[in-house]
Amino acid sequence: MNPQEISIPVPWGHIAAKTWGHSSDARVLCLHGIQDNCGTFDKLIPLLRRGFYFVCIDTPGHGHSSHYPSGFRVTTECYVLAIKRVVDHLQWDRFKCIGHSMGGMIASQFTSMYPEHITSLVMIDSAGPVPVFPQDSTKWLRTVSDGLLTIEKKVASGSPPSYTREQAVDVLMTKRPSKLTKNSAEVLIKRSLAERPGGRYSFTMDQRLKVPYQQMFSPIQHLALVNSIRCPVLMLRATDNPIQKTPAVKLSRKIYKSNPNVRVVKVNGNHDVHLNEPEKIADLINTFLLQSERSKL
Repeated sequence: MNPQEISIPVPWGHIAAKTWGHSSDARVLCLHGIQDNCGTFDKLIPLLRRGFYFVCIDTPGHGHSSHYPSGFRVTTECYVLAIKRVVDHLQWDRFKCIGHSMGGMIASQFTSMYPEHITSLVMIDSAGPVPVFPQDSTKWLRTVSDGLLTIEKKVASGSPPSYTREQAVDVLMTKRPSKLTKNSAEVLIKRSLAERPGGRYSFTMDQRLKVPYQQMFSPIQHLALVNSIRCPVLMLRATDNPIQKTPAVKLSRKIYKSNPNVRVVKVNGNHDVHLNEPEKIADLINTFLLQSERSKL
C-alpha cells in the first residue's frame, strides 16, 4: 500500500491528493479536518482492510493544494463543489467516504446533495454542519463578515511568521484545542510548511480557515439535509471532546440520530483519536466498510 501523490486540476489551480492501494479496488474518498491535511489519515489507513482504494485529498487552502482566489469567505458549499470536481475528474460513480471533523461535515453535505454517489459514510468526531438558530442569523453573519475583513487586513499588513521546524511542531501542538501527540503533529507538519530563507518555515494554510466556514442553515434546514442521506452512516463520537457537549452540537447529533441510517458509536479518545490512537477505531471502520461492501452483493 505504498502511497502515491496525484494532482487534480481545478479552475483556480490544483487539488493535491495521496492514494493508497490499487485503483481497481473499492473506492474510498477521505476528507480531513479544518487546518489539517490528508496526512491526517497516514496512521489509520495502514490499519484498514486491503481491497480498498483510498484517495485522501488536501482540500483547497490546505496541505499542497492551491488556495481559493482571495476576496470571499470559504464555506462548506465551496468544499462540496471541490469534492464534486475531484469525483468527476476521477470518473467515480459510486464510492465510500471517510471524513474527520470538518471533513465529515463536507462529506455529510455532499452525501445529502449527491446521494447517488455515496454507498456508505464514516464520520470521525464530526457534528455535521452545526445549525444556526434564526434569531442568531444577523449576529452570526456580522461575525463571519468582520472576521474575514480582519484576516484580510492582517495578511496584507506583512509576511507570515516563521519558525524552525521544531517550533512549528510546538505551535501545532499548543494552539490546537485537542491534544496532538508530538508524533501526530510531525505527521501533519509534513504537508503544512513552506521553507523560507535561513532554514525557517511558515505555515501554508489559507488564513481564511480561521473564519467560520459553515453555511447559515437553520435546524429545520439541517434536518432536511440530514434526512436526504440514504446510505449507512457510522458516526464515531470521541468521549474526550468538550465541544461534543455544547448545545448546538448536541442538537446536531440529535438530528443525525433521527435518520435511521445513522449509527452513533462512542470511542475513547480525543478529537484526533484517528491520528493519535488509530487502533481504537480501525476495527469499527473495518467492520462497517466490510458490511457495506457485502450489502451490495
